[in-house]
Amino acid sequence: MKRTLFAFCLAALLWLGLSQPSWAAIQEDIDLLKETNECPVCILDEADLSGLDLSGANLKIATLTDANLSGANLTKANFILAFMDNVNLSGANLQGVQMTGTQLSKANFSGADLRGADLSQSNLLDADLSNANLEGAVLLAVKLGQANLKGANLKDANLRGVNRSMVLFCDTVMPDGSLANRDCE
Repeated sequence: MKRTLFAFCLAALLWLGLSQPSWAAIQEDIDLLKETNECPVCILDEADLSGLDLSGANLKIATLTDANLSGANLTKANFILAFMDNVNLSGANLQGVQMTGTQLSKANFSGADLRGADLSQSNLLDADLSNANLEGAVLLAVKLGQANLKGANLKDANLRGVNRSMVLFCDTVMPDGSLANRDCE
């Protein structure tokens, strides 16, 4: 009953667009994730999950603010509607990941493999996507702000409805295969 009430309250916060509350990870939630690969509506803020194999994990509506998932295998994981501001996903394998509507402001995706990922309607304001592979990724209506896409591969990515005016491009492979060097110094 408590989890259901918590899930409802968290979903309501998402729906209203309010900021995510800041809590530390709950050890029971970390243990549950490691044992079952299932932890929807979990609190994993500031958790160190670096290098773990969490392929196919269900983390729908979970909070992972300030968590460390660097080098983790997250292929085909479900992060739909999750709160992941300032998360470290550098070097992570995120092929086919589902991140629709996910809060990823200031997330670090540097060097991550996001081929075929769905990040539609996510908030990637000021995220670091430098040297990330986003080939074939779906980025419909994503908020990028001043995201860093230097050295990123966007070949065949779907960027419909995305404002790119403030995004940093240098040695960036665009969806059509052309190279963008607007922000090289």
